[in-house]
Amino acid sequence: MQFNLIDKKWIPVKRRDGTPDMIAPWEVTDLFAENPVVSLNAPRPDFNGALIQFLIGLVQTVAAPANRMEWKEKLNKPPESEELKTIFASVRHAFELSGDGPRFMQDLEKFEADEGCIDGLLIDMPGDSTRKMNKDHFVKRNTVARMCPTCCATALFTMQTNAPEGGRGYLTSLRGGGPLTTLVLGDERHSSLWHSIWLNTLVNDDFLRICGNSDKNTDSDKFPWLGKTRTGVKTAPIEVHPAQMYWGMPRRIRLNLEKGEQGQCDICGIYSDDLIVSYKEKIQGNNYKGAWLHPLSPFFYKNNAPSAIHAQPGGVSYRNWLGFVQEDSSNQRVPARIVHEFREVRMQSDWQFRLWAFGYDMTHNNARCWYDSVMPIITVNPDDVKNYENETANLIRTADIICGNTKIAIKRATQGRPQFDSLTRNIKWKYQDIKKIPSDEQDERKKVLYAIKDQSTFMAIDVFFWQSTEKAFYVALYSLKKAFEVADDSVEIYKTWHGALCKASLELFDFNFSEGLIEDVDPKRVVLARRELERFNSGNKIKELLTLPVEQKPVGKEKKKKAQKV
Repeated sequence: MQFNLIDKKWIPVKRRDGTPDMIAPWEVTDLFAENPVVSLNAPRPDFNGALIQFLIGLVQTVAAPANRMEWKEKLNKPPESEELKTIFASVRHAFELSGDGPRFMQDLEKFEADEGCIDGLLIDMPGDSTRKMNKDHFVKRNTVARMCPTCCATALFTMQTNAPEGGRGYLTSLRGGGPLTTLVLGDERHSSLWHSIWLNTLVNDDFLRICGNSDKNTDSDKFPWLGKTRTGVKTAPIEVHPAQMYWGMPRRIRLNLEKGEQGQCDICGIYSDDLIVSYKEKIQGNNYKGAWLHPLSPFFYKNNAPSAIHAQPGGVSYRNWLGFVQEDSSNQRVPARIVHEFREVRMQSDWQFRLWAFGYDMTHNNARCWYDSVMPIITVNPDDVKNYENETANLIRTADIICGNTKIAIKRATQGRPQFDSLTRNIKWKYQDIKKIPSDEQDERKKVLYAIKDQSTFMAIDVFFWQSTEKAFYVALYSLKKAFEVADDSVEIYKTWHGALCKASLELFDFNFSEGLIEDVDPKRVVLARRELERFNSGNKIKELLTLPVEQKPVGKEKKKKAQKV
């Protein structure tokens, strides 16, 4: 079987008129003026996520712009297909899926190992332990037994790019197990697949300066399968070329291409004479350690050390705006370098671009969910950016506080008032009437949120709250943008936003104690918890965040008069 990933038409796409097609990588600009390729069309969403990174990585490695002027010129006047074909041909030897020489994303050594079913390349398929314990309840074993070369190549790249924990010696990807990726997507005028690739390609010198060692310029420093696997040692950025961020290979895998079968692929359904049914894997692949600042990943910093952000239960929504779109200094989270580049350097006032975030939510070596979400990137006057970002951050922090208030109120209604034991550092739930809020209540509430163990219930509350307020958030963002443009007061915008949050909070609380769900709960607790929820949601801390008028506490004689009236 001959299958070269530069030459073959193996990438499934859709054109502007809706026609499905299969293209070679160099054909991404084919028919650009008449009927351009607008999107990937793989049979699985994680394949689409992998393929767009494959194409971005290929262009970044061999066809990156030399300067910003070239980037601007080629955004809407891309290279002709034949020009790309010539450029990509320079690395053609690194993209052979089969053959006696180096194979794409496969170990150079022809090692001996037990053969595994080809579905082991799919991150969401049950592993050996799950099968032995008969826990494959939702994703069943043996549903994928044969793959065509196209799906197999994509699955292999998906695994190496997202490799989760796989037990001792089975290493994670360069960004850790199941990293989250964020890309910039164009508006209607920049909606082709070429735009999606080029918008996420950095100027070559900027890319080389992110991390890695550009002096390590051999082919195997860029494409690790062209050389011997670095077993038993750590691979830090200083030891390889920056391009390896796109071509990391933590797993030692060899596809079994000698036992091809005929029939339909179990993933895409297309007939093939070269179905692949098994592969071999060996432990101790490339062990990526250190500050790998992948340009497509947002990062968080702990003790000044960066780590790629991963998807979490509840998915991606506007709650992730801080850290994905704009910097979250309070939590030391920064957007991906490509997002930073777009907002700080490339963004134009008439562009209405979007952020595409996707990735697996992993727990050890198990995939809990694949998340795939798009959110707008709003452009404002450069002079207003700092203030606009501060106001946006306050909107999100307000939502986060009120969401937390809601979860604690529901917990209090069912189990009583939490008490934090500073000696044992445990939370004890004990019911008592709520008469006075202690001065350290806010700190205590944070501890309570971390101590809540009813994860399934509270995860659902999280998802519902953020989803139900998402529309109001974007309305507030666009309203703030207009207010900044005309130097208008934003108080009414904040009042509307606060009202939307309070409404969602109380609706969520009431739903949890609606008829049929309240049988085992003391009604008095529910009433008191709801009353406290309203008080917290309308408290001075919330109002201060939103710069709304704060209620002044009565003092002296005024306090006595108020008490007498009550």
